[in-house]
Amino acid sequence: MAKANRQERIYPMKRVLPGITIVFVLFFVAVLTASTLFAAPKRLPTAKAGNCVACHGTQKVLPADHPATKSMTFKDCLGCHEKTGPQKLEGKLPGSHLHMLGGITCGKCHKNVKKAEAVSMEQCAACHNPEKLAEQTAKVKPSNPHTSPHYGTSLDCNVCHHQHQKSENFCSQCHDFNFPVP
Repeated sequence: MAKANRQERIYPMKRVLPGITIVFVLFFVAVLTASTLFAAPKRLPTAKAGNCVACHGTQKVLPADHPATKSMTFKDCLGCHEKTGPQKLEGKLPGSHLHMLGGITCGKCHKNVKKAEAVSMEQCAACHNPEKLAEQTAKVKPSNPHTSPHYGTSLDCNVCHHQHQKSENFCSQCHDFNFPVP
């Protein structure tokens, strides 16, 4: 009789243990799934090029009172951004967007953010050393855009790279160079 009583006490544990295991496994899977979702980039996979609101919501990328964009609408974004897809858009982002995506805030380059003025070559060179840029782009064909036979490495960055408007390929005014200019 004592043996039967003991088995009855053990038997309920045998029935409960698989249930506890299943709950634990489900909890573990839920935590892993949630952490993956929260760690994922905030870009919507269904966003189409030209639909800025899909990624940026109703907020502008730059502050509402920013002099370069205060009168712009989202349709104006297409003046600088190409329509051919998110990767193409990324390659055509103005320098200000690229800096912001890299965690560099406006105040890092502009001393007075409320009334920001153009950034000087010296300010760019504080982070982007012209000689190092020339080394990094040494293999660009047909010619290195950061070391010119005309200007060496002292050409002002702002000649090609514009922070709040579409950048331009300054060299192509005279040469048939098709440099990608971020």
